[in-house]
Amino acid sequence: MAVVFNDEQMQEIERLALLNCNSNTIAEAVGVAVNTLKRHCGRKLRHWWATYRVNLRESQDKHRETSPDMAKFLGKNVLGQVDKIETVNKTEIITIPKIEQEATDEACKVYKLKLAGRA
Repeated sequence: MAVVFNDEQMQEIERLALLNCNSNTIAEAVGVAVNTLKRHCGRKLRHWWATYRVNLRESQDKHRETSPDMAKFLGKNVLGQVDKIETVNKTEIITIPKIEQEATDEACKVYKLKLAGRA
């Protein structure tokens, strides 16, 4: 038996999807199985959720002057935005004097021989 949602149920599904409710919540509110909801309204749900994100981004843009903390919170938690982190690597080339390099090499050879049990 095919489930066809009546107009009242479709309006409720749309309203909840535009509030960014997940499919489990919407299915529970309408009184149908999650799989049934996804099968019959999956494409529309994805569209309504995308509309919610677009509206949220517009709202975030409007409120960034008056409430920057709320704009950041919504961006991070709902839209998946992240803070821009700039890292600067300053690597300096370290030159080791030749005599020190030779001493290190000799010490490594002795250590390897000790590990092998030949020293």
